[in-house]
Amino acid sequence: MSSEAEIKDLSPLFDMNSLECLNQDSSHVVTNCMKQGPRDDDAVFLASDCDEQLLINLRFKQAVRLHSIAVKAIDADKAPKHLKLFSNPVNMSFDSAESDQCTQEVEFTPEQVADGTVINLRYVKFQNVTSLSLFVGKNFGNEDQTVIHKLMLYGTAGNNTNMGDWEKVAKKAMENQ
Repeated sequence: MSSEAEIKDLSPLFDMNSLECLNQDSSHVVTNCMKQGPRDDDAVFLASDCDEQLLINLRFKQAVRLHSIAVKAIDADKAPKHLKLFSNPVNMSFDSAESDQCTQEVEFTPEQVADGTVINLRYVKFQNVTSLSLFVGKNFGNEDQTVIHKLMLYGTAGNNTNMGDWEKVAKKAMENQ
């Protein structure tokens, strides 16, 4: 991937106005786990409400290439065990998240979620992502509540063209005519 742009935290490209999470506890909402930058506040997290399932629907400000994901949860029993990712879904609901073919499934270990380990995704499957749905179906302890302290997505902006470079190329081409 040496010709690709540097892999970065994609949170600046999240469209926070369209962010939604189905089955979130109203006092522990999805924006808590998607804040930019380091945080050590264990009291700020996303939690499910009436059962262990969560469905996060996220739009990006521009198309992205998704490379990897990290999920951090302090309480191992309430940490997500399994995650289904859907690239560019249409009207994602719990029924469709459980039955539809996802773009990729990720099975975490307790150590990975405790440490917030970055997990590589099938990069070729996430090349022109404008929206993403993340479905948590179960947690490690079969608890009634799932908790996520931090959710990080890494990749590159879909449009990596530097228009300043393009202008230089165009100018040089004009000079050579």
